Amino acid sequence: MKYFRKMIEHYIPVQDDEWADICKIFDIKHVKKGTTVHHAGEVFSEIWLIKSGLARSHFSDMNGKDHTWQLYFR
Repeated sequence: MKYFRKMIEHYIPVQDDEWADICKIFDIKHVKKGTTVHHAGEVFSEIWLIKSGLARSHFSDMNGKDHTWQLYFR
């Protein structure tokens, strides 16, 4: 959350009490390698920030070949 606060404070100052209130609305999730967190066509109603590690968007073509669309990391 330190990195996230630093990103926000690049644009606006945030007081400690305000930050404490903001932190209450966030959930920290640990996702194991290989876990699918979203399927194409589903509505994704969350915003995820990566604290450590790597995630990727990918799809399989008609021949079953896997293609990486985008990488996400910190």
